[in-house]
Amino acid sequence: MGGSAVNCAVQNVSLDTLFLIVIQGAAVIVLGKFIHLSLRRHNLPSAISQIVAGVAVGSLGLHDMIVHVEVQNVEDTYGWYVSEARIFYMFYVGLDADLAALWNDAHRCTVVTYASVATCLLLAAFVSGGIYGSMMHTPVRSPELLSAVLMLTLANTASVDVSRMAAELDLTATGGGRLAVSTAIATNIICIVGEGVFSCMKLASSRTPGYSASERLGMGVLALLKVGVTMALLRPVAAYMNRRNAGRHRIGNWELVLLLVAVSFVGNFPEHAGFDGVPASLLLGLAFPREGPVARSVMDAIAYPLHALALPFYFGAMGMRINFGAMSGAIVVPAVLLTLLGLFGKCAGTMAAARYLKMPLADAIRLGVLLNIKGHVNMIDMSFASSEGVTCLHPTSSLATTMAPLIWPRVQIWAEQALMAMVVGSIISTVVAGPVFAVLFRKEKEAYACSDQALEHMAPDKELRMLACVHSARGAPAMLSLLELLATTPRAQPTIHVLHLFDASRKHVGPKRYHQRVQDSDKHIDRRIDDATQVNWAVDVFTSVTGLAIRQFDVGDRGAAMKNSKNIHRRLEEVRAGLLLLPYHKEQRYDGKMVCRRDDRCELNRKVLELAPCTVGVFADRPFWRGGASFRLPTKISTSEETTAARNQGDQKAGTQIAAVFLGGPDDREAVAFACRLAKNDGAIRLTVIRLVLGVATNDDHRIPTTSAANHIGIYDDDDEDGGEEEVLSVVVQDDDPDERCVSELRREYVAKERAEYVERAVSGAVDVAAALRATAGAFALVVVGRGGRQPPELVVGLEGWVQMIECPEVGPVGEMLASEESLEMGSVLVVQQRTAPPPPFHLNIPPAI
Repeated sequence: MGGSAVNCAVQNVSLDTLFLIVIQGAAVIVLGKFIHLSLRRHNLPSAISQIVAGVAVGSLGLHDMIVHVEVQNVEDTYGWYVSEARIFYMFYVGLDADLAALWNDAHRCTVVTYASVATCLLLAAFVSGGIYGSMMHTPVRSPELLSAVLMLTLANTASVDVSRMAAELDLTATGGGRLAVSTAIATNIICIVGEGVFSCMKLASSRTPGYSASERLGMGVLALLKVGVTMALLRPVAAYMNRRNAGRHRIGNWELVLLLVAVSFVGNFPEHAGFDGVPASLLLGLAFPREGPVARSVMDAIAYPLHALALPFYFGAMGMRINFGAMSGAIVVPAVLLTLLGLFGKCAGTMAAARYLKMPLADAIRLGVLLNIKGHVNMIDMSFASSEGVTCLHPTSSLATTMAPLIWPRVQIWAEQALMAMVVGSIISTVVAGPVFAVLFRKEKEAYACSDQALEHMAPDKELRMLACVHSARGAPAMLSLLELLATTPRAQPTIHVLHLFDASRKHVGPKRYHQRVQDSDKHIDRRIDDATQVNWAVDVFTSVTGLAIRQFDVGDRGAAMKNSKNIHRRLEEVRAGLLLLPYHKEQRYDGKMVCRRDDRCELNRKVLELAPCTVGVFADRPFWRGGASFRLPTKISTSEETTAARNQGDQKAGTQIAAVFLGGPDDREAVAFACRLAKNDGAIRLTVIRLVLGVATNDDHRIPTTSAANHIGIYDDDDEDGGEEEVLSVVVQDDDPDERCVSELRREYVAKERAEYVERAVSGAVDVAAALRATAGAFALVVVGRGGRQPPELVVGLEGWVQMIECPEVGPVGEMLASEESLEMGSVLVVQQRTAPPPPFHLNIPPAI
């Protein structure tokens, strides 16, 4: 036995073992990619291909040909690498998590987690006697310990496996995928905590080599204290690094290496004490600051190695554990039995939770199958209880102490065949979950494509996922300011995604001008100040000031409108956005003139408007508006001239003036709904809804009092306040008229509560409409209008001829008239299109809508 221990110590540092890992990892990666070519058309996650590749590589016998030392368990060969992969990936999951979205699903996650764990624990306690008789081939001194191990085994869920498969299929942004991931993580943490508590009990610690119950408890408290100190120092250290690297896209290499080493140490604090390090690494990722170059550098540094190298080997190692020479019915039957028991327990728990949460039964069954994934967590927990030769383990090895409560020298809990049954059962549960993930992917994709994403019909408590596109750093502040105003509750707002389409065809050649040069004396300033870095600055400012989670993606724009539109559409489906904001193809010059920098951007906007599965807003930013600096800075530090002057005069209702022009039709209703969402920012926005109605044109606006009947539209003259005679035009509202229902809702929820003003202006034709639109110049910082095409023809029929003179009418006649206004008095313009049915594209000779 002493020679075995020496061999075990030698193999941990042998070059043969390292060479074996490299060969096996390369073989798994290459073969997994080849297998996935045929499986990805069925929307199966790549983890299934990697497990199959691991089974094939494991059957080649590379271990016996390369490693020339005796290893009694294959887990001893690459267990440390698997453990590090779990630590870093769970840190990545925490860093990439959408905290606000997870908080919104906290109630459902809590109910499903407790229900599934409770049913599995009860089921395992009930059937442990039968399992003991069918799987054990040698006597066990402690059946109670066996029962406790079986309870944790059935209740556990491999959070790494579920998170990876859901992220690969872009399910983390959906309700079903997010619930599966959050429940899997919560279940895994509960089982790990239960395992830690169980390891400190006399039943387990009395048979643990080297540690007593009190010693193990003290080590656990010390590890917890170390993790707590690290969490307390995390934010100040990250803030210092962000200040030190201000203006850079990423931090220095030495700083990055220091952070990654710190992540490994924090994750291994519990491992050295004999506990699992997954909760510590996950908590570290959740607490890690999201803003600044520190977060960007860490995400960019670990994303590719994890997805391309670590995780394929992680899943391949599951398949390489299978020993086909020892395979028999005594292994396959218990493996299937354990898988079915886990499925029954998980599905029973999720179905009970679904009944309470009023979820569909099919969704509950799919969720139960996904939560039954055991993966590597179960294998690592059970690997060192497989034989009497546990003294082969090095006493200081973290893997040797991971499940030390379950083992003791020369005493066996699980038989060798029982352990292999656990391995086969874990692989079966993971492979079975692959088709279920594919079904969930197709279901969520179809639901997003067919769902009603209109802001007009959105419930007040429904989260709004937003995606904004920017072409340069010039338009980023205004776009971010608009996104901030749309996020009425920052703590409940899911992550906002910003897609930066930078000009990849432009080459920076030739000497720079003096004011564009970077002084060499300051080594902390990035010498490549490109568009992406400048957009990073704006994103960092808004993130730190507003508290919103904003994530930036950089995609090269090579001028192909069709390719760029596909990239935007693909990103929409990934984040499941309900609102897309695009920049107008024209930019304002210092003299107010709107100029087009690139003609292909107009075509890009038109293609996106035709294919977008959600509401789209085209934003014409006017940074040189004479009214002030609105939509340039976050609301908390806004320096708008009118706001500052009004506050100095003691006006408590001071705010940015916004107007919504309403002619009729779904796009105009969506524009009003968009403006009303902005008006929810009390004190920051003053909304005025201007409705143009067909009648006798006058020069005065007619404001509707809030006490008028909801089933009539009253037009009152402004002289009514002076006691003059009033003119009333009453129109009976049709119950089936969506425009009138929209106006009634507006007056009841916003005008009556003094959150908005409602104005009606009578017009007699296109000339009056154009005059009314131009009259908004100078009074409003933002004008929100509908794209049109489905507006009342009697109001816009005369504008069609005017639009025919426009080269690229991407925003409709009303929007084009406002966005192309060459005046410094006109504020920014937002043109909104509602996605109900495939919208009719604007053509030069479009007939009037009927």
